[in-house]
Amino acid sequence: MAKDCWDLKHCPASHYMNCEAYRNRLSCWEGKNGCLCHVYPSCDACYIFQLHLEDLKNQESSK
Repeated sequence: MAKDCWDLKHCPASHYMNCEAYRNRLSCWEGKNGCLCHVYPSCDACYIFQLHLEDLKNQESSK
């Protein structure tokens, strides 16, 4: 199972409990909102999204 953005980033509860993406139970790349969305011009440039893609790739290779 793929990890959510708050799991990949290892956010503390004090952080993710205030996060719109977490409250909507969508990773930031699904809802196009999150704590790093204002920093990176696109999801492809975001290191959390890159971790997500790597996680998916690892899951596929372990099947």
